[in-house]
Amino acid sequence: MRLIFAVLIALPAAASAGHAQTDYYARVGVTGSSKLARDRVIQEIEVHSSLAPTLVLGVALPFAPTYRAGLEAALTTSGYHVQELDTDSDLGTLRTVSLVLGLDGPIAGRLGWRGGVGLLGYWPTEEEGIFLRGGSTRFLIGGGIDFRPALMRQWDLMMSLRYDFHRFTTEELTARGFTGSQGVHRISASIGLARAHP
Repeated sequence: MRLIFAVLIALPAAASAGHAQTDYYARVGVTGSSKLARDRVIQEIEVHSSLAPTLVLGVALPFAPTYRAGLEAALTTSGYHVQELDTDSDLGTLRTVSLVLGLDGPIAGRLGWRGGVGLLGYWPTEEEGIFLRGGSTRFLIGGGIDFRPALMRQWDLMMSLRYDFHRFTTEELTARGFTGSQGVHRISASIGLARAHP
């Protein structure tokens, strides 16, 4: 939480001093996720999502000579299904929206690091199964690397890898007696354009 407050304080202060150096970008890619839920009481049942097409938008402002603070939003859309014994059943479409407050800085040359904390919301198209009582919003933490070779005078090509982690549960799982939560790991790869900056 301290990191979130630090970013919120730094952004307005940096906006007036560094407006001309505002960094913004858009990327498209794919996100893979580990299992959302698992039950082994009688027989093993697993709920997991498919590889998800991903759209990422972000903006950041400088608050030090080589560091930036900003907000990154990502939208994913995929199918999800339950696997029971040798049977795979489709459960429909699942969307996620994440908002991450983060910091980024250089590693070497055009390679940089990024880390942050935020919220991830699950939006199923239909309220059924583990989402019978609606979606779920979870805290997440994540990081990654960006490679930004120059493409044009004002634009960089931006290639990114991201990893994030959160604990997953829903109101329906809790109502069924699942008092714990499942750790979910997500990895994404994406490519896009970013405003060039020194």
